[in-house]
Amino acid sequence: MELIERFSYFEFTRNMLSYFGLFLILLIEEGGIPLPVPGDIFIATVSALPHSNYFLIVLTTASATLIGSTILFTLAQKIGQPLIMKFGPKIKITPQKIKKIERWFEKYGGWAIVAGRLIPGLRIVTPIVAGLFGVSYKTFWLYTAIAAFIWANIYYVLGRFFGSILSAII
Repeated sequence: MELIERFSYFEFTRNMLSYFGLFLILLIEEGGIPLPVPGDIFIATVSALPHSNYFLIVLTTASATLIGSTILFTLAQKIGQPLIMKFGPKIKITPQKIKKIERWFEKYGGWAIVAGRLIPGLRIVTPIVAGLFGVSYKTFWLYTAIAAFIWANIYYVLGRFFGSILSAII
């Protein structure tokens, strides 16, 4: 009986470390620090583990996404406007272009955030643009949560699919 308890504890500890590692990697990436391997790969990898838990993967992904992207959103909101006003004209960002982007975000803001968060290469830029152009935090948070849920589910399914193929081959 003691051996079974130790094995169960080992499995539990290993699984928790997998989720904690996933959380840290995604938090770092979402906080704007580029990684050599995209976070999508880590979501799929943890999902492919034999005893992965759907709920914990989605919760871990959504939590890391919301915390990390909030950091970028807040930084852009606090220091982005003065920087864009000072350096914007040097990179051809005029006040007219800024107003146009702000109107566009007023019209499509929420769904633009979802689309931006799901397109590779735009996921990290989206919170910066949203913070820079006056999207409310409530709107940003809601649509980022929706995108994180979709993102987690896509890579969970891919991880489970390829994990089952690998386990059948091995």
